[in-house]
Amino acid sequence: MPEPMRTAPSFASHASGPVPRLAEKPRRMYSSSVSLGYDDSTLIGSLRKRVIASFARIPADWDTNVFITTWNYIRFGHLHTLRSMQPLLYPIASQEERSELYRSYGIRSTGTLNLLTWRRSALVACFVIALGASTLLAAVARTSSDDLYVMEQTSYLPTNGTALRDCQYEAQQPIYVAYKSPGGNTSFYTYAQPDRRECTMPFVEYQSKIVQIALARTALPAKQIDVILDVILAAFAWIALVPTLMALSRWHRYGLSLRLVSAAWLLTFVTPFLVSIIPVRMFVDWDAMDAIFADYAAEFRTHFGTATYEQTLLDLCGFVSGYAGDDPAAIVDNVCNVVDRLPTSVDGSAFATINANLAAAKVACEQARQLIGAGTDQMYLAQAKGICASVTPFLDGSEGGAGSAELMLVVSKLIEQMRGYVELTIGLAHALMSFQIMVPAAISLAPGLIRGAMRAKTLVPQSSIPGMFILMLPWLYCPLVWCMYNIIFQLLGNLIMLMGLLLLAYGPMTYFVLGLHFNVTKPMTDHKMRQVLTWMNYYIIMYTSVAYSCIVYFIFFTDARELIENALKEFKNPQLALAILFSILSKYLYTTLMGVDFMVHEIAEQRRWETYLSTGVMPFADVRKLHMSDEARDGVKRLMYERTARLDELARIVNDKTAS
Repeated sequence: MPEPMRTAPSFASHASGPVPRLAEKPRRMYSSSVSLGYDDSTLIGSLRKRVIASFARIPADWDTNVFITTWNYIRFGHLHTLRSMQPLLYPIASQEERSELYRSYGIRSTGTLNLLTWRRSALVACFVIALGASTLLAAVARTSSDDLYVMEQTSYLPTNGTALRDCQYEAQQPIYVAYKSPGGNTSFYTYAQPDRRECTMPFVEYQSKIVQIALARTALPAKQIDVILDVILAAFAWIALVPTLMALSRWHRYGLSLRLVSAAWLLTFVTPFLVSIIPVRMFVDWDAMDAIFADYAAEFRTHFGTATYEQTLLDLCGFVSGYAGDDPAAIVDNVCNVVDRLPTSVDGSAFATINANLAAAKVACEQARQLIGAGTDQMYLAQAKGICASVTPFLDGSEGGAGSAELMLVVSKLIEQMRGYVELTIGLAHALMSFQIMVPAAISLAPGLIRGAMRAKTLVPQSSIPGMFILMLPWLYCPLVWCMYNIIFQLLGNLIMLMGLLLLAYGPMTYFVLGLHFNVTKPMTDHKMRQVLTWMNYYIIMYTSVAYSCIVYFIFFTDARELIENALKEFKNPQLALAILFSILSKYLYTTLMGVDFMVHEIAEQRRWETYLSTGVMPFADVRKLHMSDEARDGVKRLMYERTARLDELARIVNDKTAS
């Protein structure tokens, strides 16, 4: 970097003289290679002229008070935003910025002025978006911490049914049956009934609660790691703001600002990749579900009381089969009292057979009770035997039934389904977490580099390096994006949605097609580059308009509207969606800056080495041919010869020419 110049030539003639004061009438300082026309004959050209003219209000904010500088950035934030979206083909630097850059660093090329001032505005936009992303990531980390607290409280809940459901027991009177033998002796038989159990929480709610507790206890160790990772992502997002702000405050020192932007870019991109390789799933405690579902099975058996009631009913039915007493109505009543204690039904389609048998027994009891007081003893006894005949085969295992054993077998299958649901939920949650971490980096990388390549090409149209990126990057980006869009389409898409997603995914191939048509890898004039840029803008506006129109139509005018509305109602963390959106935008802007800086740096380095190989003098370095040893000079000559020979050979075979 040259020493600051205290005197400067006139912008028109470059003759020595004092630096013009800002109060004087601004003097134009354009290089001869830059056209002053803005295509005023078109609407876009007229609008561009007005926008560029508004940039004259932007102050340089050079060595000013930090509060004044901050206030100026806030005042002219909209102008910085507009300038960050401009190509580098038109003079976008304000008069004050041109004066300060020339006075301090002797910069008078319009291209260099455009680069520095565009980077300044792009850094402003990048800092604001990155600040929003950092704030939202901090909010996501806070929400994740709150979710961890709720999960911990859920994991502390007891799984024992009596404790969790707040059950109370009430003692029940035993069943007494009198039997009068043919000899005239009366015998009394006693059948104990289990205590009546009353619970505050319904069994269906208990079943749902058990699943929540299983999720909490199983995923709790992994959730703790998730919270730590969210805090790390938020912390590094805030740390990345420091080099970004330093790069903005030193925007006029390109080399230093470039290195600071590189540091910020690395912080925002490397951190998600490092975080994503942590095997969070390995921290899941899968064994925690065993004890939970064992308690669930025990509560299921206790709640429905199948074993005790079945045995009582079997004993009574065995007594009924040989009954010859004088009170058969009491027998019917006793049998039906036990049937009444059995559940009406068991929730779940897996229990259809059990529910059918229970319903049949209860219907039979209703019919038997209707006969009491209106029939004969023999009718009562026949009714009781009929009830037992319909229930006993199911209870004792004959005719394919197995009573409580069959019921518990079905319960074990239900537990396996619940276990699978828990495992799937936890796995899906961690997959979505990794998706959330990686998507901003994956989606923003290629578009940011494409935009950076376009800016670098407009800065130096004569360079081939940006053109190569313009042609190659769409092939890397479009298939990757389509893989993610295809998931959305397979879930809830139709033909209109497919068209919109295809245009969004493969629309960037416009850069390749037009770049190939206009030979963007070849050196170009500024006028030719403006033509390329105009065509690209037209096609991009056209395909994005059609794509977003298709998506909007799909969302608001098809059957998917109700589905999306319901999904939005269930979505309880809008901060996460905003954090992903702002992260994508911030990484996109960081990558654009990084791409421009990388390509400009490579173009400059290529120029230095071309000069070195041609003249033996390395520009802006103390390595000069006159100060070299004979061996060093021979090395330079050898490099020059090898370079010329290899490039000539490559040019010959590319053009299918034979050696002369």
